[in-house]
Amino acid sequence: MDATTPIASQIPCQQCAAPLPVQQGTRFVTCEFCGATNFVDKARAVFHYALQQTVRETDALAALRRWMAGNQTVKGLDAAAKIDPLQFEYFPMWLVRTKQKGDEQLFLQPAAALSISDLKGETIPVASLVPYDHALDAAAVEPTVPYEAMITWLKEEQNIADTAISEVSLVHLPLFVGKYEYKGERYTAIVDAATSRVFANIYPSKWEAPYFTIAAIAFVVYFCASMGPLAGYTMGGGEGFMLGTILYLVIAVIAAIPIFIAAAYISSKV
Repeated sequence: MDATTPIASQIPCQQCAAPLPVQQGTRFVTCEFCGATNFVDKARAVFHYALQQTVRETDALAALRRWMAGNQTVKGLDAAAKIDPLQFEYFPMWLVRTKQKGDEQLFLQPAAALSISDLKGETIPVASLVPYDHALDAAAVEPTVPYEAMITWLKEEQNIADTAISEVSLVHLPLFVGKYEYKGERYTAIVDAATSRVFANIYPSKWEAPYFTIAAIAFVVYFCASMGPLAGYTMGGGEGFMLGTILYLVIAVIAAIPIFIAAAYISSKV
């Protein structure tokens, strides 16, 4: 909602239904009766929460380095990357509760421009939600995705009708945004300051080609060796089958040694 959009002078609180005095251009209103914080978007009010921060900056940085040292990223990224100071923010997300055919589902959709799309797959512990406190405003990202746009997304992408929506909330998630440089390229990762989970869309990942090459070689070797018993049976009956089976076992054991060594070497380098 922008300052030029007229809205109703009063709308009901989502907690107690008491009228909320809303001035033009106001986005956040605290109910004078129950104290609930409401987010106002074009004559609508929704619950407004914040997820409690439980992760300190030092712990967030440690979580980011653990992720960099994990199996998804290129080897040595945690030591080679130059990490900028982490930036803390409260990022807004639409949290929608729906109920269809007796099944309840929660959907999470960004309420502002989001560079890390995987954050939409985050699980919010509802028990950790607290009413939004305006003391957080300095670190809070302003919502820019309208209520109507979120509803349209639910209809078009998730096939969720308006009648299936039982509750909509605006939730500010505590995040540490980590930007880092690796081999002249800039990357971004997000650390959830409530769960320590790390999210990243683009990052220096492991080079998969060597692993695929070893897998292909192993497949060819063992496939050819497995033909031994069949070939032995074709040429020599039962005795040939036994010889073919013994040959297969010998080849399998001998081939496993260099394949294992090559896999261990590549794992230590890539």
